[in-house]
Amino acid sequence: MKSRLLLSMKPCYADMVFSGAKTAELRKRIGPHMEGRDVFIYVTSPVRQVRGGFRIQHVWSGSPEEVWNQVSDRAGINRQDFDDYYEGRTTAYGLKITHVWEYLEPFELATLRNLLRDFVVPRSWRYLKPEENDLFLQTAANGEF
Repeated sequence: MKSRLLLSMKPCYADMVFSGAKTAELRKRIGPHMEGRDVFIYVTSPVRQVRGGFRIQHVWSGSPEEVWNQVSDRAGINRQDFDDYYEGRTTAYGLKITHVWEYLEPFELATLRNLLRDFVVPRSWRYLKPEENDLFLQTAANGEF
């Protein structure tokens, strides 16, 4: 089984993922073998909660122009913001989002810090620690994971 991920996302983009309007997530860096991995979404400030998750079905990689051509209608971002995000980069990544689900009661940051020793919010993304994985899976909505 592949390790699950915790991915930070701005509230506006998380809302688009959960509504189905965003089906590709953009990243500057990713780890190896991301296809098929389950992801938990940490929604950044001011929300500050683990709200749900998705599965990475496919990874697009290439020059920013190549990735834009694949994800422009899926990423929930305009061309200017895309170009600003990848400015100075030669490689871009897009994660194809599938199997989106939400917790009925999301995990607030304060609760996570009480339940999980040394809980750290990822700047971009990180692999889950075993105790985080166990907690998030125990309460996953609809048994998606």
